[in-house]
Amino acid sequence: MGSSDVDGLDAVLRLDDAWNAAYHRRDPDAMAAVLADDWVGFFPDGRAVFKAELLEGMRHNPPVTLMFERHAARVHGETGFTRGTLYANGSRVQSFFRVYARRGGEWRAVGVQVVP
Repeated sequence: MGSSDVDGLDAVLRLDDAWNAAYHRRDPDAMAAVLADDWVGFFPDGRAVFKAELLEGMRHNPPVTLMFERHAARVHGETGFTRGTLYANGSRVQSFFRVYARRGGEWRAVGVQVVP
């Protein structure tokens, strides 16, 4: 792994941690800073959810105790990913595969695939 990939991995891990914190706190403003404007999420029910819808949904989600477990993280040039599991109130809820991209020197989340 080259030094730019190591720097990219550090940036991706920071963004992934910021995603987890924003989701845990139900903070759409913090989440907005993590997500690219063209971010899209694919959920187990087959829905595609876009940034504005995710942020609006966060405003209405009830508080819950969340824990995130990261299983893998990699960077390949201008693209990175993380893979993990989300637990709510101690029970496994879902697993996720998040995709990050560097555009114009800035890293942002560009997508997620969520599975039960």
